[in-house]
Amino acid sequence: MLKDQLDAIQQKAKERTVKTQTVEYDLETLVKKIKREIIRLNPDYQRNHRWPDSFSSKLIESLILNIPIPIVYISQDIDVDDEAEDEIARYSVIDGQQRLTAIYNFFNGSFPLQSLEVLSELNGSFYKDLPPFLIRRLEERTIRCLRIDSTVDTQVKFDIFERLNSGSVKLEAQELRNATCRGPFKDMIKSLAKNSIFAELANLDPESTRIKKMEDEELVLRFFAISHKNGHEQYRGQFKKFLTRKMVEFNQLNPTELKEMKDSFLRTMTLAKASFGSKPFAKYRKSEGDEFTMMSSFNAAVFDAVACALSKPALKRIPKHERFIELFADPVFFESVEGSVNDVSKLSVRIKKARELIN
Repeated sequence: MLKDQLDAIQQKAKERTVKTQTVEYDLETLVKKIKREIIRLNPDYQRNHRWPDSFSSKLIESLILNIPIPIVYISQDIDVDDEAEDEIARYSVIDGQQRLTAIYNFFNGSFPLQSLEVLSELNGSFYKDLPPFLIRRLEERTIRCLRIDSTVDTQVKFDIFERLNSGSVKLEAQELRNATCRGPFKDMIKSLAKNSIFAELANLDPESTRIKKMEDEELVLRFFAISHKNGHEQYRGQFKKFLTRKMVEFNQLNPTELKEMKDSFLRTMTLAKASFGSKPFAKYRKSEGDEFTMMSSFNAAVFDAVACALSKPALKRIPKHERFIELFADPVFFESVEGSVNDVSKLSVRIKKARELIN
């Protein structure tokens, strides 16, 4: 009965209530704060900015014409009265990253205005080319920001990101973690995601949308979440939240532990290539006879199975890749890398079967 759960509901509502404050910044101030990294858009915001210049130009036109734009949500990560090193951001952007990046880039001359319809005379103009009265208008135009209190739990911030993330280019789960889960582990997976062997095996094109959506970093996180200290055994469902919890947990580890994890990842990727060639994480289907057909050159569920099995220290033997491919003839294994692959039982099955083969 609902009335029997009132205390729990009241406690949860109290814990999850978010304290906010509305502030307004003029664009000149916002750009200065972003440049000084007081407001941090994203550690790799230039790589992850996904608006084309035509989108950004439309926003600048709207600002010039004083057309209302959506409120920007920022997280206050460090209280204004707390001492902190200059290079540590006090605020991070929860919703509005694309808008602020477009404004920052235009003010810094990164692109000329284009595809404008109302102010078509400005097409081809950089910020420095605008007449003084338009520059003043832009600099003094204000944007309303909703500031979220610094004491909010990381998982709550992630939930806020998801609920507010309704812009024209939807942020992916790893992009949200990137903004909410700061720490040395986050820095480490950024570095590992750029490893050339991993990029080759995961079929990652440097210019691909997958990179822009941070799928590369999520794969590295996925590897550690599942394999480190048999993390897959702790999984009880809701894979996105599982990865977020693990990222928060790993950010608390000391440098020695992180170094061991880094070495494990690099060793596993090198071993995967040496043992199984350039496509160790491909997915296959058994066709007529004893033939196997490659369905995709990279599959995240197969990545789970192979990488987790190869990460085990002191392996006794590694079969030829052809022997591993034969696993796809096992209907139980094939089902575990098909459909809802983040199901608890499917994750457990594919890792168990891969480890039985690679030991």
